Amino acid sequence: MKTASFLLFMTAIMATHGCTKKTDPLPDPPETPRPGNSMARLVKGHLLKAVEIAGFPVRIEYAWHTDSSLRHFHAINTLTKDTVDVDYHYTAGKLTRITTENSLSEGVYVITNDRISRITSRHLINPTGRQYDFTYRSDSLLSGILRSGLSEAGPRKVCDIVYSYDGHKLPAFISSTQPNGVMRAIRIHEWSAPFSFSPWVFSEPELDLENYELYNPALLFQLDRLPVKFSEWIQQPGGSAVMQRRWEITYAIQNDRLMHRTANVIYPADPQLNSTIEHTFYY
Repeated sequence: MKTASFLLFMTAIMATHGCTKKTDPLPDPPETPRPGNSMARLVKGHLLKAVEIAGFPVRIEYAWHTDSSLRHFHAINTLTKDTVDVDYHYTAGKLTRITTENSLSEGVYVITNDRISRITSRHLINPTGRQYDFTYRSDSLLSGILRSGLSEAGPRKVCDIVYSYDGHKLPAFISSTQPNGVMRAIRIHEWSAPFSFSPWVFSEPELDLENYELYNPALLFQLDRLPVKFSEWIQQPGGSAVMQRRWEITYAIQNDRLMHRTANVIYPADPQLNSTIEHTFYY
């Protein structure tokens, strides 16, 4: 049996939980986005074979083209044997679509000047879905995302996302403001050391997850490291920002490859909700 809900559950575990690491001196600034079609097709780093998640009967297996672009991944629940297959489709070397077997939606990608300019999660029957429009600074760093909901009436703005960077060109503050003035913010407090990774492993094909402001391919392709500590804040109109939860993430890196990570999610006001999850990576 193949279910899209299983895929969403599996990817949520990957993208919404973090991992912790001892405090290191601030690493050198990351490389700027790769030239050519790096954000369209090619992946960075070693080719991942599989990921397993401790405490969950989930194994995710990856298949790659000969040019190291991601071709396919297969997720399996090792207890129920439910599976999900996701395929990446390219035209002239550029990613155009990501499709999930037995799903009624697909992710449509628009690549402009070797950068992701739009991702649309569209329903295959009804004119509904979500749309993300990406804008960039003059130095090619991601500056913002306009998220819209799609319906028969056309696009409707859901929120504006704005990126602020530190002196090392790493995101430091990400704000997401709704039309009613409510703002959700992510503050990044610490980054890992540089290592090679595929951005597709840490992002959901149709951006249907929380923290997509941080875990989206447009941002991840410009990074050579991942966040170690970050926190979520909510600010009501006219009020002060209140921290909701924070993430602490540990990465075990060997020979430039991520081998293991342990993610802790901490709720200061509701410690009974605290959780920890571990991932093991195979190459």
